[in-house]
Amino acid sequence: MSRQQISNHYTRLLRLWPKDRLRPEERHFQRLLQSRILNAPTSLPAPRDESREINAAYLLLDNSFTQRFPIPKAMMEPASDPQHYAKLERELDEAPERGLWGRFLKKIGGMVRFQ
Repeated sequence: MSRQQISNHYTRLLRLWPKDRLRPEERHFQRLLQSRILNAPTSLPAPRDESREINAAYLLLDNSFTQRFPIPKAMMEPASDPQHYAKLERELDEAPERGLWGRFLKKIGGMVRFQ
């Protein structure tokens, strides 16, 4: 595969890759993809087969492994708190829009537990 084709694949992956809400910006997979686009093959320490890396990234992007190896329902709904992951997802969706007052109330609510 030519360097231009490899660069085009990395650019497409960078455009399609979803943003990770849990990790900070400096650790995103997008940073790795950007570095792969910018680095010339001569600057790499050892030659490697980038086509295999690109194929693996496309498989991850298409959720091929999730379809082939589905996560058991018992793992996604633990007996101790079956709604844990649903609540976590809802919290991740709500957090970016929460204002200063909402963050303060959420923090206070986390400190006080009513039984």
